[in-house]
Amino acid sequence: MSQVKNLMVSRVLLIGTALAVVAAATVGILLMNQADASRTGGPAPATPAQPVSFRTVAGEIEAQDGVANAIGFSNGTVSVTRSASVSVEPDHAVLDLGVESIADTVAAARQSAAERVTAMLAAIKEAGVEDDDIATSMFEIYPRTEWVESRSQIIGYAVRNGITVTVQEIDSAGSVIDAAAEAGGDQFFVSGIRFAASNQDEAVDQARVLAARDARRVAELHASTLGFVLGPVAEMVEYGGAAPIGAQFDARVEAAQAVSFDTPIVPGDVDVSVTVEVKFAILGAVVASGQ
Repeated sequence: MSQVKNLMVSRVLLIGTALAVVAAATVGILLMNQADASRTGGPAPATPAQPVSFRTVAGEIEAQDGVANAIGFSNGTVSVTRSASVSVEPDHAVLDLGVESIADTVAAARQSAAERVTAMLAAIKEAGVEDDDIATSMFEIYPRTEWVESRSQIIGYAVRNGITVTVQEIDSAGSVIDAAAEAGGDQFFVSGIRFAASNQDEAVDQARVLAARDARRVAELHASTLGFVLGPVAEMVEYGGAAPIGAQFDARVEAAQAVSFDTPIVPGDVDVSVTVEVKFAILGAVVASGQ
């Protein structure tokens, strides 16, 4: 038994000695590389960087506010997250309009809705909107119920028919709404107004450039402050994009009111925001000359 214990102890000592030799050799190589970098004025040799990979994540930019200016270190890399926004003036409006008809039967509700929508489409086209800028966005039929003697009973049926109208001349958005409201009568509703710009793609590209430059600037600042050599981009993730703005509401406009005034529509700027998360490789530590 004592011989077995002595053999096991010998093996443990042998393995420990081998690990110590490997560790010492690794440290020696690193010190030699740093010394060579000091004499040549360049960074220490490093393992070739992995190929750069890019991926895009769709999503609302508001979801990224919590990490808009983050920085972290992991596995020989430094990760910087920065955001940039560009404002553009909108040049067209998108209106979500429709009618809701209520009747005792489905047939009666459908007929009433069809008549109102047909009149509304004619009025919208007369206001200058082209056929290609009009599309059906919603059609619903559902029962209307109420509680009678502790149970639900059907008291009628409702039909909702919605259309999306793109107004190319943004100043005409108010008059298009007024024309549709007059034709739709008491059944008319507006579920949303959005504004957009034709040059949003250019604005997104500008925001990308600004965010990427800022990420590089911040990474270089930390590198110079903390004393490490910043390497190439190892990975990049992009969030955000165009965020059309506008009033979102659900309103009913009576026909008598619709003809008594002009609906004012005041568009604001379209904010285009992009967030980039850039991961840079760390090549090594800066070694002062003479050390």
